[in-house]
Amino acid sequence: MDNIMNIFKGMVIGVSNVIPGVSGGTMAVVMGIYDRLLNSINTFFKDWKKSIFFLGEIAIGAALGIILFSKLITTLLNNYAEPTKFFFIGLILGSFPLLYKRATKDKVKAINSIWFLITLGLMIAMSFFTEGDTTTAVMTTLSVKSFISLFAAGFIAAATMILPGVSGSLVLLILGLYTTFTTAVSTFNIPLLIPIGLGVLVGIITMTKVIEALLNKFPQPTYFAICGLILGSIFSVYPGFTLGTMGIFSVISFVAGFVLTYILGKKESL
Repeated sequence: MDNIMNIFKGMVIGVSNVIPGVSGGTMAVVMGIYDRLLNSINTFFKDWKKSIFFLGEIAIGAALGIILFSKLITTLLNNYAEPTKFFFIGLILGSFPLLYKRATKDKVKAINSIWFLITLGLMIAMSFFTEGDTTTAVMTTLSVKSFISLFAAGFIAAATMILPGVSGSLVLLILGLYTTFTTAVSTFNIPLLIPIGLGVLVGIITMTKVIEALLNKFPQPTYFAICGLILGSIFSVYPGFTLGTMGIFSVISFVAGFVLTYILGKKESL
């Protein structure tokens, strides 16, 4: 049963990573596997027998999520954007009480709360980029310039996937690399996938070590910073609110997402 649940959680994380504004790291928090994910990556070579099965289940789930549900999510976003996005907002807000509890587990130092304001402000500023035209020409052939760009795209996507609250897809959209990244993956363009894969590998290894070190050495300011990132990510997802039938569905979707995450947060640790 645990294996099936891990695959399911991986599917949720995988789908979230292709939606601009939604963070795979946040969904890992929501699913209650964030700390375990960081630890499994960082201790892989020390205890690979234990880590490989968990990471393999998450990876299989993420791949299945992208392959099986990306089209469904895209359809829902195209036809029912408001209730779909409110469901994600519910998921995000439902995870917030658990994170806030972690941040305030010890006596709160006022100086540490500044990190919440900094990361919240950063996410609000980033949300304004979602309204602009950030598209560029799609890369289809490999050159030195495209290799560097695609490596950077993979690195950014992986690093921000690990970081709760920050949407890797949104960052790629801002940098004008989102379409190239998704096209290379969907068309299985091997030459372009090589630098992307290398970037993903380096991004995951680098960012997990950084975050775990921060959580171990500076837990309170780090959790406050994560709270700011997660709460601020709502500004990128928020679609506006329509009165009437669509608004009712949006409220129901929000409540469903919030309750689902809140219940999971009660049952599982980060």
